[in-house]
Amino acid sequence: MHKQKRMLDSSEHDVDEDGSYLGQTIAEIIRRDSRHELATTLLCEQTPLAQVFGYNTDDEHLLNFMPKLRRLYTWIMAGDNPPVEPVFDGWANRPGYKLTRLGRQALDACNYYASQEEDGRNWQEAYSHHRFHPIVAVMLRAVMRWGLTITRWSNPEHAMLDGGRDAEAVEKLRQLVAFVRRTCRSQAFQNLLHDHERKAEDNFRSGCDYLSALFERHSRLLILRIDLYFRPDAKGWGYSKAADRAVSNYLRGLRMCRIVPGYRGFLIKRENGISRGMHYHLMVVLDGHMHRSAYYLTRVMGEAWIKRVGADKGSYFNCYANRNRYCYNGLGLVHVSDTEKLLGLRIALWYMSKQDSELKVDEAKVKNFWRGLMPGEADRRGATRKGGDGMPLVRRLLGGARSKYPLGFEPPKGSVSPRRRQPSCARINRMSQGSGQAVPTLSAHAE
Repeated sequence: MHKQKRMLDSSEHDVDEDGSYLGQTIAEIIRRDSRHELATTLLCEQTPLAQVFGYNTDDEHLLNFMPKLRRLYTWIMAGDNPPVEPVFDGWANRPGYKLTRLGRQALDACNYYASQEEDGRNWQEAYSHHRFHPIVAVMLRAVMRWGLTITRWSNPEHAMLDGGRDAEAVEKLRQLVAFVRRTCRSQAFQNLLHDHERKAEDNFRSGCDYLSALFERHSRLLILRIDLYFRPDAKGWGYSKAADRAVSNYLRGLRMCRIVPGYRGFLIKRENGISRGMHYHLMVVLDGHMHRSAYYLTRVMGEAWIKRVGADKGSYFNCYANRNRYCYNGLGLVHVSDTEKLLGLRIALWYMSKQDSELKVDEAKVKNFWRGLMPGEADRRGATRKGGDGMPLVRRLLGGARSKYPLGFEPPKGSVSPRRRQPSCARINRMSQGSGQAVPTLSAHAE
């Protein structure tokens, strides 16, 4: 399939914002980190001048398709409303059916799937070796099974006449909705969904507790994020035992400070993309009192990865290279009192703990998310921090159940004109600190 190349578009994957400074900041964090998620699905080529991305990949189109599938799932499971309702077409003098709002959502998802089929994508074969989120898996199966017939309903504004040549689309639409409701209301599916979400919750909680423990020992941490890839020509090698050993040896080199100095910890997530293949999202924590050069040290880590696996096999994405786009996502120096960067760390962990696409494996104990060892009490060194240890803010922003934002920081739904100026980091910090330890609270919740 023909691949084109481009740099990341700053307008993609927008999210709801609210008009307050804190609400805008949280929304901006999510937007910027979702751009990083998009970057990880594109084919990244490391060149001497820049990091160039190939697009029009299966991974990118799946990322675009998943929100449609989840939105359709929400509509279907919201009740027992039908996707079509009977009408009488006076012009044709015949009964027929028109789409309900649920039916329009289903047709939209099926049309997207059909457009991918027309582009020559055999998704059923490509995804046969992958395990998706249970909701995505059910919805993808339903759309693959009935979607092409449903797209015969070419104009959602027109009624489908009863007994007409394309009336089969009505029956297939009903079957799709009935299948999703029957499957997703079963106890087996509910158990699978609970186990999947519990695993994501455990990973998120483990990562937040780990970073909190590091902040207890170091008031300032240097956060580096890098994505480790295998080149397209070495995609098959990325699934080998030799590749697994290369990753293990790389992490061992980090722990022994052979790659970058001042190591304090790491978190890593393994993902399997259709076009991207096996790759790793790595967050490395260094002592922020000793080091500040985030871009340089991240590049050193990337070059060390290429050196270990070979220039013909390895590639990487330096997340700090787009530092202007990642102003609020927890990169670089993070202090215990730095509200927006702590929020960025939480959202980064939310993305890292997701389990949208995994490789089907025979071994039941394969890990896709792990971290370094929790620092022990013997590691506590240094004088007592002046003005308190700052940990109440850290525990609040990194505490609670898995979510993009902590309790009390949920931005209300709404929209903000792009011309409105973005909040400054200093102003957000003043809002979070106030005259004492109070943190502003926003009431409504937005997904």
